[in-house]
This record gives sequence, C-alpha cells and structure tokens, in this order.
Amino acid sequence: MISTELQNLIETLAEQLAAPAVIEDDEQQLIVHSAQSAPVDDVRRECILLRYTRPAVRDWFRQFGITTAQEPLRIPPDPERGILGRLCVPIDHHGARVGYLWLIDDQERLDDDAVAYAAKTASQVGLLIFDDILAERLASGMLDHLLSPAAELRIESVRQITDSGLLSGNGEVIAIVAQPASPSCQPDRSVIAESLRDVTRRRPPGEVMALARNNQGVLVARSAGRDLVAEARLLADALCQAMGRRIQAGEPGASSVVAGIGGPQATLADAHLSYREGSQAARVAATITAMGPIASWPELGAYRTLAQLPMCEEVTASLDPRLVRLLRQCDPAVLATLEAYLDLAGDIKATTERLNVYRGTLYYRLQKAEKLADVDLRNGQDRLALHLGFKLARLTGVYAG
Repeated sequence: MISTELQNLIETLAEQLAAPAVIEDDEQQLIVHSAQSAPVDDVRRECILLRYTRPAVRDWFRQFGITTAQEPLRIPPDPERGILGRLCVPIDHHGARVGYLWLIDDQERLDDDAVAYAAKTASQVGLLIFDDILAERLASGMLDHLLSPAAELRIESVRQITDSGLLSGNGEVIAIVAQPASPSCQPDRSVIAESLRDVTRRRPPGEVMALARNNQGVLVARSAGRDLVAEARLLADALCQAMGRRIQAGEPGASSVVAGIGGPQATLADAHLSYREGSQAARVAATITAMGPIASWPELGAYRTLAQLPMCEEVTASLDPRLVRLLRQCDPAVLATLEAYLDLAGDIKATTERLNVYRGTLYYRLQKAEKLADVDLRNGQDRLALHLGFKLARLTGVYAG
C-alpha cells in the first residue's frame, strides 16, 4: 500500500524541481512515481509500466556505484540505450539502504540547492518506507496467527486485524496460495516477500493481507462490494507472474509458479479453512497440468477428496493392481485413450473428437486395455476403480500422462 504522505512528497518534489521523479526500493522495484510531464526516456516508461527494473538495466545503473553511495550522484546519459541523465539520491534509514530517489535531469539543471532539497526529501521518504516495513512485518505476524491451527491464536488475530482495519468490512474472505510447481525449487523467503509486495503495494488499505510462509506466497482478501472470486483469480495471476519473474531472475530455467484459490469463507475467523483449501488446490495445480497454473478449490471435482489424502507409500499402494499393470505395461497412446474415455463418461463420439482418432482405433485401444488389465469397461465398478486410480496416480506423481 502506498501512503498518501509518500505520494504527496514525491509530487511536491517533482513540481518544485520541475523534474519527473520515482522512488524505488532497495531492489529497484518501483514504489511510487510523480506525474511524468517533462521528457522521460524508455527506461522510465518501462519501469512505470512493469513496476520493476529489468536486471540488465538495473545492472547498468549499479555500475556507477549507487548501492554503496552515501551522497547523491549523477548518472550520465547513454544515447545508444536511450537513457537520459539522472540524479540518483540514495535513501537510507539508520544506516540501512531502503531505496533510491531518481530525478531525470538530462541537462543537469539541478543546482546544489535543488540537490540538497532532494536529499532532504529522501530522508523523509526513508522514514516512511521504514515505517511501512515495520507495519508489514506486524501484519504478517497477525496473518500467520490467523491461519494457524491453534484456535487461541486465531481468535486473538481476528481481534487485532479487525481493530487495526487491515481487512475492512464484514464480507467473505478468501485465500490465495502461490508456490513453485516443482518441490525441489525452494526460493529464498525474501524473493517471496518481494513478490507479495509487488502485488499488494498498489492496493487500497483494507483489501488484502500478505504472508511469506515456507515456500508459499499467501494472500488473504476480503470482499467490499466486489466479486470476491473474480478478484481472487486476478490476485492469483498477478502473484504467479511476480513470483515467476523473480524466481527466474535469480535462477534462469527454474520452476514455474502455480496457485490455488480456496473457497470463500463467511467470517475472518474461518480464513484458515480457505487457506487450507488453497494450499491443496495449489498442490493439485502443481501435479495436474490440465488444471492450469491456477486451480480453484470449488472447481476441483474429485481432486477435492484426493488432495486431502496424505501423499505416502500407503496411498500409492492403494492403487488398483489392474491399473498398476496398465501403467507399467501399456503404451502411452492406450493409456491416454483409456483416461479420456473415462473422463468423458464412456462417450465414444466425444472421445474420438478429443483424441482425433477413428472409432476403429478407439475400440482397438480400449479392447487392448481391457485384455491387459482383465477388466470390463461395461462394468461400473471396474470403470470407477480405473478412473479414480488414474486421478490418484496423477496426484501422487505415479502417472504423468
């Protein structure tokens, strides 16, 4: 959330110095910008549009020593890159770098008095950013307790969140959980926290809270006369993009990001139920690619039941031995045909259209599966055992398809 005081500071500075300004955090992610009425370059436009600075551009600026600078410094123009000259004012608080104030000044119009004014403003900005960091940590602690299994922690956090207005109104609440699709990808907590900040920074107060928890980015939103489910999908998409971008920047070719959306809950005290559902939906999205990168708990169908099973050897061993035989011995085309046939409730026409095969080919593959597994696809119990087994095999990673 961007405070009104911070926005007013940057607008006043830009107006007084007649230089378009932006404030970035210590990672050069955009926090706030003034009106950009004077000439600006493509780098500034891109920063405002994307709300972050691309790594190549960030590294170009850092070669001038901005990360260690203690005083304002000038960045020369680079016509080949289309970069105008700038004044960079480091923003520190109690010796810690919390951001940067940038003023476009290609003609070096800003004199010593103007630079001193910018430095004074940067000092005020540093205090506001530090206050935001403290408030964010406090809110994260409240949300962590709200999602806790311990009822006494949840009760106290409901009171604190309500009293502080962090989630306003009395409407439904919903949880969004984003995580890397691959369990082997364990991003640093700061990567997840910054990704959450990318999403929440422009949100009005009282709409959404955020928490970096293990390898998950968690958002809890509350309705305020909006379509909460539609809003949750937009938040999930934005968080997937933010986390994916940051994870890929640190490790090119790393895991993609998936998200799960829990079901809406009537009260804030029940937000932990939506979080649990969102976590399970994210797990399904990570293993069942057909669900898409964003899975919604109310739309999971049979996976709502399967996702609640502990993924252990006992669950894998519970697969029907006839399906296990098929998975081990059948060629992929036969398996894909059988699963599609079961998904479409035995509709021959729909299955041939989905797989783009002739009826004769479909019948041949189904008969081959029946013979190998010793099942009768006209028998409802056999179909149920195979169909449920396929879904469980996918969820446990035994069968990828």
